[in-house]
Amino acid sequence: MSPKIVDKEEKKRAILEAAVAVFAEKGFHKTKMAVIADKAGIGKGTVYEYFKNKEALFMDLFAYMVDDHLRMLSQEFPGGPSPKKRLEGLITATFEAFGKMETIYNILIDLKAQNLKGEAQAFYNAQFSKLYREFRIGLGLIIKEGINDGTFRRVQANQVSAVIIAVMEGIMHQWMADREAFTLKDIEGTIKKMVMRHLET
Repeated sequence: MSPKIVDKEEKKRAILEAAVAVFAEKGFHKTKMAVIADKAGIGKGTVYEYFKNKEALFMDLFAYMVDDHLRMLSQEFPGGPSPKKRLEGLITATFEAFGKMETIYNILIDLKAQNLKGEAQAFYNAQFSKLYREFRIGLGLIIKEGINDGTFRRVQANQVSAVIIAVMEGIMHQWMADREAFTLKDIEGTIKKMVMRHLET
C-alpha cells in the first residue's frame, strides 16, 4: 500500500486555525500546545514538528492572519466597479475582517503590555509595517484612479489613505474598550460618508 501523502501546508493551516479558536477561548498564557493539537485533531508531537513552542506558533499565526487580511483586501484593489464602490467595499471588508482578527489583536495588546523585546518585538513591528504599507498602497491606487477619472477631487492620496486607516483602527480600539457606545456596522456607514464627503468633487 502506498504511503499517505501529507500536505504540510494544509496541516500547518489546520494547526493555525485551531490555535485561533483555542487562543480566543483561553487567552495566550492559559493556552497549552496539547489543547491546540487536540483541536486540530493531531498529536501533540506533530505540532512541535511545525512550531518549536507556543510563542513561535503565535508569531506564525499573526503573520498568517496579516497575509489573509491582505489577500481579502486585495480583492477590492483591482479594477472593476467604480473607485467609489471599491473604496466603500474596502471599508466594509476591513470591519468584517476585524471580527476574525479581534482575538489576535487582543492577545497582541496583552503581549505588548509585557514589553516585548528583541526578536519578537522586531517581528511584530515588521508585520504591522507590512500590513499598513500594503493597505496604504492599495487605498492610494483606488483614490488616484478616482482622481484620474474625475470621481474624486485632487488630494494627497497617500496621506488620505493613512488617515482612513488611522480612523478605522481608532474606531476598532474604541469599540473593543466600550462596545455599548456604537455598533461597527453603524460607524462603518458614518466613516464612508465622511470619506466620500472629503473626496468627491
